[in-house]
Amino acid sequence: MRFATYNFWCRLLLVLVVACFGCLGTENTVWAQSESTASGKQLTISLPEVVVESPNIEHLTATRVRPIPPKRLGVRLPAVFVELETPLIRLPDRPIPSEKMPDLDLTQYFGSLSDDFVDESEHFNTAYAYLQKGSPVEAFTLFEGLAKKTKLHFWRAAALFWAGETLLGMRKPREARERRERLLNLLLSDGLHYVAAARYALAQERCEARDFEGCLGLLEGQSWEKGKFAYEEAVFLKGWVQAKTGSVEEAIDSWTLLANARGRLDVQALVALGNLYLQRKNYAQAEKRYAAAEALGSGREKPDNALQGEALYGIGWTRLYLGEIGKAKRTFSLFMRRQPKHPLRVFVQAGLLSAEIESLKKSRKGLKTLKARLLGFSRANRRKTLAGALRLQLAWKLFRIGVYEEASVLAGKASDEFPLGRIYRIARIVEGLSQYHLGKVKRAYGILRQGADYPPVSVHRLAEQDAARSAAMGTAFAAFRLRDFKGALNVLKHWSFLPERGSAVTPDGLAMLWYGEAAFELGELNEAARAFRAVPRRTPEYYRALGGLAWVQYRKKNWKEAALAFDRVFEHKPGGVLAAEALARAGEARFNLRNYDGALQSFERIEKKYRGSDVAKEALYQKAKLLFRRSRFDASEKNFQIFLKRYSKSEKVAEVKYILALIPFRKGDYSLARKKLLEFQESYRDSPLAGEAYLRLADSSYNEGRYREANRLYRLMMNGYPSHPKFSEAVYGRLLSHLQLGENSKFLSGAREYIERYPESNLSISLAFQIGEVLLTQRKTEGALTAYKDVITRYPDNNLAAHALLRMAGIHRGKSDIDKALDSYETLLIRHPAKAFRADGLFGVGETLAGIGRCAEAKQKLTEFLETFPGHDYEMLARFALGRCLIRLVEDRAALSHLAVIMRSESAGVDLRSQSALLAAELYRKRRKYTDAKRALGFAVEFGAPEQAAEAYFAYARISTEQRGPGAAAEFLKLTYRYPDQKIWVARAYVRAGELYEKAGKRTLALRIYQKMSKVVEDPALKRKARFAIRRITKQTRKRARR
Repeated sequence: MRFATYNFWCRLLLVLVVACFGCLGTENTVWAQSESTASGKQLTISLPEVVVESPNIEHLTATRVRPIPPKRLGVRLPAVFVELETPLIRLPDRPIPSEKMPDLDLTQYFGSLSDDFVDESEHFNTAYAYLQKGSPVEAFTLFEGLAKKTKLHFWRAAALFWAGETLLGMRKPREARERRERLLNLLLSDGLHYVAAARYALAQERCEARDFEGCLGLLEGQSWEKGKFAYEEAVFLKGWVQAKTGSVEEAIDSWTLLANARGRLDVQALVALGNLYLQRKNYAQAEKRYAAAEALGSGREKPDNALQGEALYGIGWTRLYLGEIGKAKRTFSLFMRRQPKHPLRVFVQAGLLSAEIESLKKSRKGLKTLKARLLGFSRANRRKTLAGALRLQLAWKLFRIGVYEEASVLAGKASDEFPLGRIYRIARIVEGLSQYHLGKVKRAYGILRQGADYPPVSVHRLAEQDAARSAAMGTAFAAFRLRDFKGALNVLKHWSFLPERGSAVTPDGLAMLWYGEAAFELGELNEAARAFRAVPRRTPEYYRALGGLAWVQYRKKNWKEAALAFDRVFEHKPGGVLAAEALARAGEARFNLRNYDGALQSFERIEKKYRGSDVAKEALYQKAKLLFRRSRFDASEKNFQIFLKRYSKSEKVAEVKYILALIPFRKGDYSLARKKLLEFQESYRDSPLAGEAYLRLADSSYNEGRYREANRLYRLMMNGYPSHPKFSEAVYGRLLSHLQLGENSKFLSGAREYIERYPESNLSISLAFQIGEVLLTQRKTEGALTAYKDVITRYPDNNLAAHALLRMAGIHRGKSDIDKALDSYETLLIRHPAKAFRADGLFGVGETLAGIGRCAEAKQKLTEFLETFPGHDYEMLARFALGRCLIRLVEDRAALSHLAVIMRSESAGVDLRSQSALLAAELYRKRRKYTDAKRALGFAVEFGAPEQAAEAYFAYARISTEQRGPGAAAEFLKLTYRYPDQKIWVARAYVRAGELYEKAGKRTLALRIYQKMSKVVEDPALKRKARFAIRRITKQTRKRARR
């Protein structure tokens, strides 16, 4: 229930003034009257006279419905978690020039012959025979001798090459390297295949020493002609070096050249290509190369079993990664038959189990069998990480097929067995995601944080990045459900923006969107806008990011930008899920800009452009609703009737009919409203609006003054809709009806129960204050003080807390407890320096200080009040109090300036102006400005109350006396005739008139005056004075008669 006219601090202003001024001194009649009002009359409490849902609204501010994270997450994790061992790319055997097998008998008689009588051929063959026989020292000596002796390029090349090979066999690599380098430095025209072999050997040696630059220099320093000796080996080695140095594309080109040549190394080149693609996770290309290598090798007479095994191994794993589960299983089975002793056999077994896991269905029997096979594999193999990865994969598979409980258990066991490393991190993520999908959000949040806080950044750990990303999103969504928006913000920051340089994590549109949502919920609107703007345009999240940006402007109350932003949301996707909201919010933004016609025209334009669509329906609805909000009820009713005619089957029909029933309510025709609301309630008993209709029905009765009926209807609404969102408003309405019926005890007990039940409600704050008001009207000041203190304690920042402090100050002043009153005022000024009641506090403390004579302090406070709040309702009262203080401080000129302002003010009231005139006249009299004094007194005489007019007339007569006017005594006598009911002033006038006549020697007239005075005056002291004057004048008259 919204009470547009229910504003306590406005409605209770009169009571506040009474309470504030209830205990001022009796130095003048204004304060005396106020005091009598406070003490002699019962205060009245303020209740809403008319309950209206909403008046002619100035601003509309919608509350955004918080986006709900999905119950099922789109998780990005690899299907297979086994860390595959990619076979090393093996180099081909080093090319060695082939030689004819020599006659070993040459070693028996060569030593008896002189070198001069042996030709180069026989010399070389003898040296080679020693090498083959296992006599490297003799062989080396002969090779060295031949290299020095011969002048033929061919034999010198052969001798140097084999001398180097012999030294290598003798484990003298440095000397061997020297012979090869000598060979390269000779400018030979024959024996070039020995030169090529030496160059290759040197290049391979440098490659193995990781001197890749030197290796490439040797390989590229001489032209390796296609078809020549060591050409294929050199090309393969070059590709190997390129792969090692990161020039992957060049390595692929080199090996592809060999594979296409169909030479000796084509199978090895294809396997190397497959390994390279497998390392790069390009499974399709890897599978293609492996399959080509396996087919090519199988067709040869003597296939290389090691290479064939690698090819089958690669085919199986690439097919598994590509999701070709059946083909992968067949390939692994073929490997097990053909390669029973291959070193990669254990990985093939793991691959076979992995394929079985991927083909698992929801079957308890199949799961049990698979668990048994995993247990057997774990016991038979030393590589425990393989078994752990397979167990983790099974948990992940169970998660994907929806067996979350079992997945959570298996993942938990995997993390327990491997408390460190990759398996642990991913297992915790799977466990947390399973808990999330089981609805155990709090537990999921605690588990997932461990996988989301420290995501890997290496480009070689993309699978773990995906896992960490999934953990981050799961953590963020769990945090949203737990309303821990700060936690969600911290988790998503890494994935939305890149804090680390060189991070391989690419910004994620979904993470950006939810980062923005978290920032929005925290009120960090600039950060939210930053995230929404960063969402890439082509992502699915871009549309919702546009909506988020529009809401940021809306929340900032930048109405112009918000209207344009919501227009962009609508134009981006007129049929989208946000279109209706965008229309509504754009209209509200224009409404708040007071561009009502613009909002209506926008709705009408959309209605015409998209006639017949859902968007047109929404536009018509929003237009009619806008008219309703602007209290243009006839136009609104007309448009709603059109809506019902065109869209009779719309889901909004019930809401439209409810608004139609509210229109007479808003017009103040409560009897018609009651009829329509009752019809709606009977027609739509199951509608969510039925309860609200019942509430408005009760409000209508309340507004008509039928409080007993309203009380009954509120009770029926409470009984019929105990879980309705506006149940508390019905309780509140019923409490007010109790108050209107004079059932104060029921109101007080019910209000206290309401406050305990709804401590944070604004209505509870109002009721807490109203309890004090009721007790104050019952003159239960102690109870009222307790109630007001309760308001201050429970709701210290609310405006009513400031009002309660004012009330307490008024009560303390009524008890003459000035110190506590001043303390209440000072507390108000300290705790609520910027609230609306600061003016009341300043005025109250200043006026109170003035009333107890602390005029210097009062002057400071009242001056601050007048300077801070010019034109305030209390301005004239403050000037009056300040003027009186200035008179006491003997600052007559300043006092006169304030009193003059009051006398000229039409809004000050006759009584205050009259009192000011009396004070000003007295100041003028003291300064002998009799003309100004008489002018001031003239107003009081003419317009003042009788007691003020009598006092003014008396002052006027006294001024005449001071001016020694001949008719001064007569003026005093005139007062007695004009104001006979003002006994005090009449008595004083008789005294002064008698004294003046007696002094003037008119004893007879003076005697008559005293005689009349003795009869009229009731004051005993004045009677005695009159009788004494009569005796004195009588004696004087007798004495004179005797003479």
